[in-house]
Amino acid sequence: MKKFLFLFTIVASMVSCGEDIKVNNYAVFQGDKDNGFWQGGNVKGTLEIGNKLTIQASTLNETVALKLPAPSTPIDSKNPATYVTYPLGTSLTRKAIYTLTDSSNLYTYETAIGVGDGEVVISQYDGSTISGTFRFKAVNTDPESLAQKEVYFQNGVFYRVPIN
Repeated sequence: MKKFLFLFTIVASMVSCGEDIKVNNYAVFQGDKDNGFWQGGNVKGTLEIGNKLTIQASTLNETVALKLPAPSTPIDSKNPATYVTYPLGTSLTRKAIYTLTDSSNLYTYETAIGVGDGEVVISQYDGSTISGTFRFKAVNTDPESLAQKEVYFQNGVFYRVPIN
């Protein structure tokens, strides 16, 4: 009986010590939009002709797109010396675009040369996925619009976005 009780105690302690660990390997695109949390779905990266990369995420009525030159070499997430920083508001090939659709209007906010500002930092790139951080201030493209004039994104993160 003592052997059975001892064996039962050992088996019970091994079974009860398990820990379920969940790994999230899904693409993530999120940040603080105008000081409120924003998370986009349907995250994708598209590599276009001319080495142009677009990273995009959307909700039901909003879309954020980051348009950048694709990094020319792989970027190792463990080596910050390989990270690539793209300033926004200084070029037409590096820009952030935010669109908002309501029942009757489409509002577009962009960075461009001398319009808005921000930066995108690529911290991982292997040709099939990309990760990094971003922040930007984008300006409404319609100066006569009654919508807000600027949109701010801070603390933005995109993680393991698949590139097609």
